[in-house]
Amino acid sequence: MRDRAKRRKFNRSYKPTFKLSKLGLVITSVVIVFALGLLYLSQSNKMATSGYDISKLEAQRQELKQQNEQLQIQASRFQSIEQIDSGIKTNGMVPVKQINYLPGSTSVAVNIK
Repeated sequence: MRDRAKRRKFNRSYKPTFKLSKLGLVITSVVIVFALGLLYLSQSNKMATSGYDISKLEAQRQELKQQNEQLQIQASRFQSIEQIDSGIKTNGMVPVKQINYLPGSTSVAVNIK
């Protein structure tokens, strides 16, 4: 048998061919259709999940906008003059009658008694 293999010449014009029977073709087609169906289902599932996440984030964004508006209203209320005046009265502060200014030419602090 070794002699026969040695004598056989290598044929360079040999082209391997792939033959598929009808049953193999049907099975391959079914597998491809099944794989494409799974791909379609997974993509549609991702889209549905993404849509749910987007709607959830939009609701959270709207809630944060409302909280921001409420905080801005509260901040403006705290900064109003009326609020400051009422805070002065409740804390027992009195208005200053005379303001004494130090001359700005000295660089040393002055102790006034």
